[in-house]
Amino acid sequence: MLFIEYDVTEDGEIELVALINAVEEEGEDPDGEAWLAWRRSHEDGGHGCAPVPPEDLAIMEATQDPEELASVVDRVLLADRRTKEAAGT
Repeated sequence: MLFIEYDVTEDGEIELVALINAVEEEGEDPDGEAWLAWRRSHEDGGHGCAPVPPEDLAIMEATQDPEELASVVDRVLLADRRTKEAAGT
């Protein structure tokens, strides 16, 4: 499972921090649940990470176009923020 780590500035801008491949080397934890549980133990409770849905991951892996890649990352991050803001977190 791929996750996108990000920060939100005081001005509300989203800054990309890292792309995290959370699959264990031996194929354990294919959904990244163990990593996500660990990530949620951090100060922000895991709010600064977004899982990349399988359909978006397929697009990211298939593209050679940096603009298309950036578009997918933006879409994933904005959807994650909307979900978390709607939940009041």
